[in-house]
Amino acid sequence: MKKLGKALTLVSLLLWPAALLAAAPDQVYTIKKGDTLWSISQRFIKDPHYWPSLWANNPAVTNPHLIYPGQRVAIRDGRLIILPGEEAAAKPVAAVEQTQLPTREEAVTVKARRGTEGFVSIEELAAAGTLVDAEDDRIMLTDNSRIFVHMHDAEQLQPGAKLALVEIGRKVKHPVTGQFLGHRISYLGNTEITAVKPPVATAVIREANMEIRRGARLIPLPPGPQTITLKKPQQALAGVIVDGEREKIALSQFDVVYVDLGQREGLEPGNMLYLYRPRKGTHQSLPGHRLALPDELLGAGVVLSTHDSTSAVLVLKSIGPIYVGDHVTTVMD
Repeated sequence: MKKLGKALTLVSLLLWPAALLAAAPDQVYTIKKGDTLWSISQRFIKDPHYWPSLWANNPAVTNPHLIYPGQRVAIRDGRLIILPGEEAAAKPVAAVEQTQLPTREEAVTVKARRGTEGFVSIEELAAAGTLVDAEDDRIMLTDNSRIFVHMHDAEQLQPGAKLALVEIGRKVKHPVTGQFLGHRISYLGNTEITAVKPPVATAVIREANMEIRRGARLIPLPPGPQTITLKKPQQALAGVIVDGEREKIALSQFDVVYVDLGQREGLEPGNMLYLYRPRKGTHQSLPGHRLALPDELLGAGVVLSTHDSTSAVLVLKSIGPIYVGDHVTTVMD
């Protein structure tokens, strides 16, 4: 009771006089520019992690990464409830991590990590170079080692170009169709091209994160912090999560997932995706009623990069664990 009294007192100081608060069973807060689901949950519920529940239980929030000035929030029995109202005519405001995510006309900065396991598509692997030899007889190569690589597109390389050294891992197959999509990779380090005499290029290893041997493959260096501009998809698309980073079984916020949609389908960096799971009936489901149950919303993500038939997606927010085989759909509104 003491804790409850303190919480009510703090909220009343932030919003209305205590007498008005006592007269109304619900407190109502109008969302202002700069508010986020994270900050609203932290302010009124004292739990910033409450926001996924707020999102999941409020159909008025049609786009989970966006809330709107003018929407009203009721604080009721320790819960936040977004009330239907003026969102249609309002300008969107959003949250990534604990900061405001800009509107569609602006840019959102997304950090793409290096040095982690990832995924290489069939198209990338076909164009990848190969480390064939080094300047000396050492088996293990490290920083400042001079190496020689066979490149399929060596004539397009220029001295100063930087490439990632990777080790090819297991095959990645589509969880539904079984189609071969690419390979798992581990990043070994990066190298800088110093001279080119097609089809061989000379390079120097600038950073070795792991042991590097002959036979390592070279692909374009994954970007560091990059600016992604949100774009409305050209058309509604639906696909499947085919893999995730670091061999993780359960994926969540700020993980990267790979989906079976790419340039061929018209997906572009900056497109937003919902992540969801088709809901199955329970064992206690009433016999004789074959109804399509509402999908289970899992989270939202932004497309970082695309290839011919696959794309890398950063999970911005997640309600629960996300698995390979879960579904995605483009955010059209």
